[in-house]
Amino acid sequence: MKTYILLLVVFVSGNLVAQDSTSIEVETPKIISKLQLGKTYSLDTVQIKFVDVLSDSRCPSDVTCVWAGQVIALVEVYENKTLIEKKELVFESGKNINNELMTLFTSEKSIIIANNVLPYPKSREKIKKEDYYLQLEVK
Repeated sequence: MKTYILLLVVFVSGNLVAQDSTSIEVETPKIISKLQLGKTYSLDTVQIKFVDVLSDSRCPSDVTCVWAGQVIALVEVYENKTLIEKKELVFESGKNINNELMTLFTSEKSIIIANNVLPYPKSREKIKKEDYYLQLEVK
C-alpha cells in the first residue's frame, strides 16, 4: 500500500511540475538555402546567381587579428530570365548584417536576403573557389 501511495505522489507531482502555463513566443524559423558558387537559386519568377567571390580578407578562425576582414561576393538577380541587377555584397566579420543592403529581391510573396558567405577561412587551409557558397534567407 505504501508503494502504491508513493508512486501516486511521484506521478502527480511530476505532472504538476511539467504543466507550465507561461506563454513563450517562438520566432518563425528561417529558411536558409545554400547556393554554391556558379549556381542559380530559383523562386517563382526570380533567379539569384552566385557569380564570384571578388575578395576574401576575413581573419582565419584560428588566428587573432587586428582587423576582422571582409568577403565581397558578386551576385546577379534575374526576373523572368532577364538580368535586373548585379550586386556586390560585402560581409564584414563581427558586424551585424544590414538587411536592406543584403536584400536581393522583394515581392508580395517573399523576400530573399543574402545571409553569409561560407566556408570561413582557417590559417592552414586554402579555400578553393568552388567550395564557396552563399547562404540565402527566404522569408
